[in-house]
Amino acid sequence: MQLLIGYDGSQGAKAAIDDLSLAGMPETADALVLSVVEGRAAQKGAIPEECPAIAQEGAARVRDRFPRWNISAEVCVGAPAWEIITRGEADDVDLIVVGSRGFGELKRLVFGSVVHQVVTQAKRPVRVGRARADRHDGRPPLIIVGTDGSPDAKAAIDAVAGRKWPVGTRMLVATFETGVHARLSNWAPNTVWGGDPVPLDSHAAEERPAIHLATEAAHFLRYRCLGVSVNTLVQPMDPKYGLIDAAEKWEGGGADCVFVGATGVRGVERFLLGSVSTTVALNAPCSVEVVHRRQL
Repeated sequence: MQLLIGYDGSQGAKAAIDDLSLAGMPETADALVLSVVEGRAAQKGAIPEECPAIAQEGAARVRDRFPRWNISAEVCVGAPAWEIITRGEADDVDLIVVGSRGFGELKRLVFGSVVHQVVTQAKRPVRVGRARADRHDGRPPLIIVGTDGSPDAKAAIDAVAGRKWPVGTRMLVATFETGVHARLSNWAPNTVWGGDPVPLDSHAAEERPAIHLATEAAHFLRYRCLGVSVNTLVQPMDPKYGLIDAAEKWEGGGADCVFVGATGVRGVERFLLGSVSTTVALNAPCSVEVVHRRQL
C-alpha cells in the first residue's frame, strides 16, 4: 500500500496521522509525508528553514505508529490542493490522507482550507482524518460503509474488505432509500440496526433493492473480514443526513470512520450517495474515506 500524507504541524494533521491506527492499515507500506508551502514563499520559490523540520516531525509521528513502514518526508512550494492532488496522481498512490483542519490562511503551511478541493478533485481515495476526542478506551474500530450499488460504492466496500481489521471490529452497512421508494416504505427511522433486515434470497430482498444491497454487502464483508461483526441499516432517508446521523449515534458514541463512494447512482435512480460524499467528508464527526474505483 502506498500513502500520501499531508502534514502542516497542526492539530488536525496530527489527528489524521493518529487516526490511521484505527484504519485497518497493513504492517508494511510506503508513506510519503508532504508539507506544502504557499503564500509569499511560494511566489519567491523559497522554503522557510523550519518547514523541512515540520515534514520530518510528521514522518516521525507516522513512524512511531507504524515502525515497519517505509516513510519519507518532503517539502514543496505551491498551491496545497494542487500539489497534493498532482503528487497523488503522479505517484499513483492508494490513499491520500489529510487532516480536517489546518493552520489557516495566515500561516505559510496551509492545509485545512484546501481539504474541500482535495476531496472533490482528487482521483485517488481520500481519507479525511479526525481522531475523536473521547476515543481512549482501546476498543476495536467502529466502521460505517455507505452503499448504493454504484461502482464507487462497490469500490468502498472492496477497500474495507482489503484492510487488516483487528478481531472485534464492528461494521455497519448503511443503505438509504429516496424518492418514491422512501415514500412507499412503512419503516420507522432506525428500525433496522442489527443483523440483516431479511435473508438475501427472500422475496423482500428481491422486491426492495435497498434491502438486497445492504444484505449482499454485509455477507461479502463477513466472508472477507474474519473476526469482524457486520450489521445493516436500511432507512428511507436522505443519504447525507443518514450517514452523518449514524456516524454520530451508532453504538451510543458514534463511529470511527465512514467509507463512502466518490460517485453514486444519479438522476432518477432510487439511491443517491455520490452527490453527498463531500458533505459527509466535511461534516461527519469522525474520519471519512471517499473512495474512487480504479480506472483500468
